[in-house]
Amino acid sequence: MARNGIRYDDVCRAIDTLQQRDETVSVQKIRELLGTGSYTTISDHLRDWRLRQNGDSVQSIPRNLERPEGLDKWVADIWDKAQQAAYEKLAVYRQEADEQIREADDVSHQAQRQCENAEQRLQALNDHMLRVQERFENKTTEAAHLQAELQSLQSAQSQQQKRILQLEQTLQRHQSSLEQAEKQHRDAMAKQHQANQAKLAQEEKRHESAETRLMGLLEDARQERLKQEKQYEQRLASLDQRCERLQQDLSEQRRQYGQLQESLRADKVHMEQAESEKRVSDDRVKSMQQERQRLESELKNLRAANRELHDRLSRASLPPTAS
Repeated sequence: MARNGIRYDDVCRAIDTLQQRDETVSVQKIRELLGTGSYTTISDHLRDWRLRQNGDSVQSIPRNLERPEGLDKWVADIWDKAQQAAYEKLAVYRQEADEQIREADDVSHQAQRQCENAEQRLQALNDHMLRVQERFENKTTEAAHLQAELQSLQSAQSQQQKRILQLEQTLQRHQSSLEQAEKQHRDAMAKQHQANQAKLAQEEKRHESAETRLMGLLEDARQERLKQEKQYEQRLASLDQRCERLQQDLSEQRRQYGQLQESLRADKVHMEQAESEKRVSDDRVKSMQQERQRLESELKNLRAANRELHDRLSRASLPPTAS
């Protein structure tokens, strides 16, 4: 049944306009001419119009011809019954075909919506994957910076160790010099113990001062080394913690990336299923269209048979010619 909205009279006026323009009558052109209305409603009104036109175009059996008594009534009854049965069968076929086409259209629209939803989800997942990839690259850059900073600290530690080694070498040289001076002093004391008593005291005082100064330098160097080693250990521990956090972040990003890949594969499967359903629905629509063409061909043959029967009955009712 036609739904409310576009009336049968509106469709009839649109059909008359199209016929006056010598244009083909179709649901699409009627809707374009009316500017509104659903395709189903327009299709129902157009089917009713065609049924009425077909009913008006079929010629009735002439009633005024001379026939044997009761023959015209019998033939007319058979004609009406055959015509009514043909129209009822054709209407049933058309109604079933229209319902199947509407169902196929619904399935096709649903498959199209599923494809669009899947495409939207795929686009959102691609955007999210790009953001995750960008975060992953940022983390990688930060890890490279930390690695460079660690290498810089290691280089500084190496320089500090070289400095400490130089201080130790300087201390050894001073100690060697001190030992040599002590040896010379002992020799001088052995030779001139009596003569150089005052000078020996001064030399001992000078050597003690130098030794104290050297011991102070050595102690300062050791304290500086301990302080630097402590600072290095603290910074190294901090860097280890930051590297561990970065490793955890990278693991989490890899896990999310794997989940995204699984989701993308699932969406691709859904899209393939939707496309398969769409192809099936398209095949059903094509099959229904072929069935409609076959029914229209049968109707055309039936009309031709009706005209032939009408002609034969007309020729049979004419009086014989005088010889």
